[in-house]
Amino acid sequence: MFSDVGGAEALAKLDSAIAKMEAAGDDDPKFRLVLNYLRHEGWADRGCILFSQYLDTVLWLAGHLAQAFPEAPVGIYGGQGDSYLLEGDRRRGAAREDIQSRVKDRSLRVLVATDAASEGLNLQRLETLINVDLPWNPARLEQRKGRIDRIGQLAAAIDILNLRYRNSVEDQVHSALSSRLQQIRSIFGTIPDTLEDVWVATALGEVEEARRRISEVPSRHPFDLRYAQDLPETAWERCAEVLDRYDVLRVMKQPW
Repeated sequence: MFSDVGGAEALAKLDSAIAKMEAAGDDDPKFRLVLNYLRHEGWADRGCILFSQYLDTVLWLAGHLAQAFPEAPVGIYGGQGDSYLLEGDRRRGAAREDIQSRVKDRSLRVLVATDAASEGLNLQRLETLINVDLPWNPARLEQRKGRIDRIGQLAAAIDILNLRYRNSVEDQVHSALSSRLQQIRSIFGTIPDTLEDVWVATALGEVEEARRRISEVPSRHPFDLRYAQDLPETAWERCAEVLDRYDVLRVMKQPW
């Protein structure tokens, strides 16, 4: 039993969250949007992988999609021991290779997965991707996209949908990062793992701290910043000192 004020306040917030979830039932706005894109935007026909960080979310979503599309299988990939094929109300285990093979021959066009599928699976026959939630480590977004945006992808362009609840932590983080994600990606080729701290700061209500961490990411590659200055004019033929290879190694080993 909570005896301190902080504990009682936390318990009250949990009770409030549970009450709101029970009141909402299965009427989830993210699911409605997913269903619209799969059905009316043609994403199910093109092939779609849906990602969530949480296995419970994957299982819930896949179950509802299997009911919405009883004529076609829905795949679940949650890592070893948590991979299945749903066909209406029937569920059976499926090996990783089976899921990958079915995606390749187009007999499986809707796959719901955790981040266990973000590495090592080749799913380039799927042309669309839905992030049901955004991972705390932004680099995961690149890994998820890499499952379908790879050699062998036949679509001229892939489509990606990022879902987030308005005014949620993930919404605030996305708003803070969105203006710089493309620039950061173009500089480093990926998104640094250190930006995971942005999620933590935002979740704690420290929005200004989150923005400060984003601003600390350099606007140019560190190598370019180090060597961008113009070299002075030098008459190399009149240089009095020539470095041998040992001197070169010594100089090159000096830290910045």
